[in-house]
Amino acid sequence: MVKIIVADSNIQSRELLVHNLKSIENVDVKDVFDNIFSIDYDLKNIDLIIFDINSKEEENILDQIKVLKNKFSNLNFIAISYEINSELVVKTLKTGVREFLLKPVISNILEASIKKIADLKNNVNNNFNKTISIFSNKGGVGKTSLAVNLAYELSNLEENNNVCLLDLSFNTEDVSTFLDITPKYKADYVLNHIETSDSNMLLSLMNRYKTSNLYILSLQENMKLNIKFTPKLVNKVINSLKNVFSKIIIDTSSSINETSTSIINNSDLVLMVGLMNLSSVKGCQKCYEFFNNMNFNSNKIKLIMNRFIQNPDFTLDDVQKTIGREVFAKIPNNYLTLIDAINSASTVLEANPQSNIAKAYKTLAQQIEDLDFEALNNYTSYNHGIFNLLRKIGE
Repeated sequence: MVKIIVADSNIQSRELLVHNLKSIENVDVKDVFDNIFSIDYDLKNIDLIIFDINSKEEENILDQIKVLKNKFSNLNFIAISYEINSELVVKTLKTGVREFLLKPVISNILEASIKKIADLKNNVNNNFNKTISIFSNKGGVGKTSLAVNLAYELSNLEENNNVCLLDLSFNTEDVSTFLDITPKYKADYVLNHIETSDSNMLLSLMNRYKTSNLYILSLQENMKLNIKFTPKLVNKVINSLKNVFSKIIIDTSSSINETSTSIINNSDLVLMVGLMNLSSVKGCQKCYEFFNNMNFNSNKIKLIMNRFIQNPDFTLDDVQKTIGREVFAKIPNNYLTLIDAINSASTVLEANPQSNIAKAYKTLAQQIEDLDFEALNNYTSYNHGIFNLLRKIGE
């Protein structure tokens, strides 16, 4: 539970903020003030103060922040403001304030910011309990194959910890078909029980892949049951899974909509899948532009080139220059091993562990294990496109 104090001089903004906070799980609004100077009691049990700031009072407010931080080491701060002022943003963040959000605060960005504070409070291990989304805005790039094989290899690395592969792609080539698995329960039954289940019950709702630490949760039945997967419903599923699994790998939809963007925004790592052709690379470039405009943390979005083959006419350097991002990993184009895996309803690591594609997945899984997730997600969230510029000014 994240215990929060709100200090906002604008009554409408204050009421809206409190309303949005009360809709977020595991949040407790302990008190509300019209300014940060009115807080006059012991804050040792408070995790977060959300306060408004403006350029007229910035010096006094930031001095007060420094006083409170020195007195209560447990405190975190989120600043909110109507002002688009680079100098104000930079000064505020330099005091150690974790986020600077533009009013009116967008609810999903607020929730993502609160999640970061909750992770800090719970001292979540750097590589434990992470959500990894596999995304592409185009079909036919091998997104599901990558999700399956990566999830399996991560489950091998996790030893005593379980890994979940969550199928939210809703495409014809789903995870269950790939691994020849029939979901144990219909989606509506799973959704009705997932939040109230203990760890053993939750595992029983899912399909375990052979004798591995990998569990599959496919919700493909929603197409027949007409279940609408809203961001709230998806977050409920993911939050329930976090109580049991060290890693959650999500095979996302190729559609860019409210739900898919919410999943991506709230993931700890996003693997964007592309192919070595101009059309696919241009699609990846547009996705990065879209995420930047939405103020997503693009540092956590890593580019994967799938079915990779050397092409002197279109090289990795060409890809990186076009997109403006480094390629995080390459998965080689080994058609024979992949077909053997598909035909045997298994992973490439089982079909041919010595193949170049199996070794590439081992390398990718280890790269992910070696990532510094805290640094990767140490990003200030803004809710207006112009704040991308302000963030760069402050770096």
